[in-house]
Amino acid sequence: MMIDLFEAVTLASLVNQSNSEFIWLIVIDAHMPSKARDKIAGLLRPYANFHLIPIDVTALRHVRQGCFDWVWSSCQEFILENGLVDDPYDYVSTSLIDADDAWHRNTIATVNRFVTNRLPQVRVDEENRGTWLRHTSGIAATFPRGYKWFITAQAWEPMEEPFIGISVFITARFSSNISACSSRHRGWKSYCDILAFETCEIDRDQRMWVYVRHGLSTQPWDARTTTPTESSTSDLLLHDFGIDRPKLQLWRKKYTQEYDSFATVLVHAGREAASRYDLVFRITALNRLIDAMKRRRDYHCGIDGCEHEALNKIIAENTQRRSVLIQSLRATGHHSGPWVGSGSESP
Repeated sequence: MMIDLFEAVTLASLVNQSNSEFIWLIVIDAHMPSKARDKIAGLLRPYANFHLIPIDVTALRHVRQGCFDWVWSSCQEFILENGLVDDPYDYVSTSLIDADDAWHRNTIATVNRFVTNRLPQVRVDEENRGTWLRHTSGIAATFPRGYKWFITAQAWEPMEEPFIGISVFITARFSSNISACSSRHRGWKSYCDILAFETCEIDRDQRMWVYVRHGLSTQPWDARTTTPTESSTSDLLLHDFGIDRPKLQLWRKKYTQEYDSFATVLVHAGREAASRYDLVFRITALNRLIDAMKRRRDYHCGIDGCEHEALNKIIAENTQRRSVLIQSLRATGHHSGPWVGSGSESP
């Protein structure tokens, strides 16, 4: 279901951008079923600037609350390995778009134009920054206005949120490790104070993004107070955001049987995802513990037979704990599509 929605909405939106000077990194679970992974890979194959990045969330060793740096770290490795940046000290602009949302056709063009004009001053500003801020200046540029789209209710409503994920574009040096993944969405306003980054609203007149709500959303929503959009208005909006209307209609038809009625679903309680994120943190902690015990066992001098045996026991016990947690993670992840959201990175 999610892959088909990704194809009709998000992929179509990026394919139809008026400016193609960007790199799109689509992040997926490395353990995604092969059939689903092959389907996504096939959808991306025609586009040289679209890349699939599998991440094994059971092999992580560093995660941090309040950000997605572990995602950006994997993306950076891919970028470097594939020569997608010429200079690792250079400035890049990054953003996040979930696998069911859309940008206006002119979003990338507008961002690239804005950053090109602002970057000379950003470089100059580095000279006046203190010790802990010197390596990079930066900008958090936002499009504050967009739409919330309730697909199952066939209704759109205006939305203003300057620091929702898809509205924020972060410009900083690649080598600083600062990206759109460095803070949870609505935390960017405060995080810019920590980084001493400039915040700019690029355009208040145009609605530049679509925040999509449907039956697999993790956040609850209520469309009972909305008014269904007229077909002519809906057609115009779909065109402005590059959304593939025929594929969207096929998606509605295909999944009508899965829900009582796509045309009348007005309230969604949200799908619980916090426990899965908690499992990722727990698995990561055990990964570090197991690795630490192995290093102590294998590389420290003066360990006698009893301590060696004790360390092996600790390693075995925590490896078993890890296996149980991984089983729980996989058991609750059967709806996975491009699950973590997709990053757009444009040098």
